[in-house]
Amino acid sequence: MKWAFAIQRKIRLAIMLAVLMLCMIIFSLLESYNVTRISKSFNSIYEDRLIPAVDLYSIADHIHGKRNQLFTFLFTDNITVPEIERYIQNENSKLDKLINKYENTYLVKTESDYLNRLKKNLTDYRRDELLLINTAKTNKDAAKTLYLSTTDHLYNDLNKDLMRLTQVQTQVGRELLRESQNSQSSSGFISQLQFVIAIILGLIIMILVITDKQVHIRQEKYNLN
Repeated sequence: MKWAFAIQRKIRLAIMLAVLMLCMIIFSLLESYNVTRISKSFNSIYEDRLIPAVDLYSIADHIHGKRNQLFTFLFTDNITVPEIERYIQNENSKLDKLINKYENTYLVKTESDYLNRLKKNLTDYRRDELLLINTAKTNKDAAKTLYLSTTDHLYNDLNKDLMRLTQVQTQVGRELLRESQNSQSSSGFISQLQFVIAIILGLIIMILVITDKQVHIRQEKYNLN
């Protein structure tokens, strides 16, 4: 009967061992999933937030540069018509490349809406630039009045669009960082569970070995009798 009890105990321990091994496999898969999420979050922070934030700064810099050159053209005689036309054309080409690059990153809905608004206002601003330059060819005073009444307000709208996009960048970046931190915390907890399970597995193996030896000794005594 003692042998039968020992065998039953070994079977129960073996089942526990199998369950714990299954838990180890599940926890390993979960940890692998968390590592993938952490890697994805950091890649997204770099590729979809950090680099686009730099691009937004460059877009703002080009827009600001166009405004300064246009102002200098209208209110001084330091820039000629061919020079301002050539400058505006080059800057518009650079802006198109930056905006296309920005569009190819991951955009949340709010960000996409603000970007579309920026593109619309930028189109209106370019239209006014062309109108100002053409008007200045024949009447510079009229071009100055037009600049102060409409174009300068469009520039302020562009600044607001860029500020909103920057705020979205910051908000989404924080969310990605928070998600990464949660995944790290989860991975730490899973690692602790794996450590505890490893200890339990070691104890079960020791019990199985000791039980096996006891059964073997008793069987030898029985054979001797």
